[in-house]
Amino acid sequence: MKTIIKNWVFWLNELSWAQKLFPLLLSLSYYCIWNHQNHFHHDQKILIVIIMTLAYSGQRVRGIFNFLLPFILTAIVYDSQRFYSNFLRGAIRVKEPYFFDLKFFGIDANGSILTPNEWFQLHTHPLLDLWTGFAYLFFILIFILIAAYFVYWVHRSSRISWAFFWLNVIGYTTYYWYPAAPPWYVALYGLGPAKLDVSSNPAGCARFDQILGTSFFSEMYGRSADVFGAIPSLHVAYPLLAIYFAFQYKKARLFSIFFYISMCFSAVYLNHHYVLDVLLGSLYAIVIGATIFHLPSRLPFKIT
Repeated sequence: MKTIIKNWVFWLNELSWAQKLFPLLLSLSYYCIWNHQNHFHHDQKILIVIIMTLAYSGQRVRGIFNFLLPFILTAIVYDSQRFYSNFLRGAIRVKEPYFFDLKFFGIDANGSILTPNEWFQLHTHPLLDLWTGFAYLFFILIFILIAAYFVYWVHRSSRISWAFFWLNVIGYTTYYWYPAAPPWYVALYGLGPAKLDVSSNPAGCARFDQILGTSFFSEMYGRSADVFGAIPSLHVAYPLLAIYFAFQYKKARLFSIFFYISMCFSAVYLNHHYVLDVLLGSLYAIVIGATIFHLPSRLPFKIT
């Protein structure tokens, strides 16, 4: 035990002051802000425990912290939106995304033109509900596992993790200068002026919960930070980001493509995104992925 403690103290002394203090200051700031807003709950406690454990448990575990840090920061930024989104958000677009899909991707159904979302809601199937539900439930975990594979077994660089972070940050900013209602909102409330007091809705994901007798999606979307964040579709952006790095590293290309196709279909089939959202999410992923991948190698992307 004395040897373990001695080695840990030696390792801690080898860290710079920034490395020593950043996780602690991050956790304290996170606690103080959320507690002040009366929003410090079980999820926040778990996140702080994860940060402190990974950051101060030794060199090997610290490497996991460095890998997960962009994902942790993304979770913090996402959750924080509930405090300021209503103050920053511009005029909400309800009609424009709907009519864009109706014009360019409309489907003739017995003389009526429907958006792909509307058409799919008339042609659901339990097997598709299960497939798309699993895709929507585990899409972040799948991306993290792909990123871990690239970082630890292919190329010891956290570029894909930081690409994920900046993809989300830039995607979130879009929610404010171009807030857009998702297709499930239009299905429930129509094309009139946006209702700001609407809670997030699981839409087609509710069919998944009904089949399995679970409440995964009702609980998940009950904690959603922003209803009017349909553009860009980050559900689609993550797997395309994985595709970009898969082709750069020449690994996991087929799986990443399957992941992307599954998410594109799921986003529209489950009535969470228009085709327009999918296209813009894909564009964001390519631009951010290419930018981060080609940044100078001297930047601190190495996992240690």
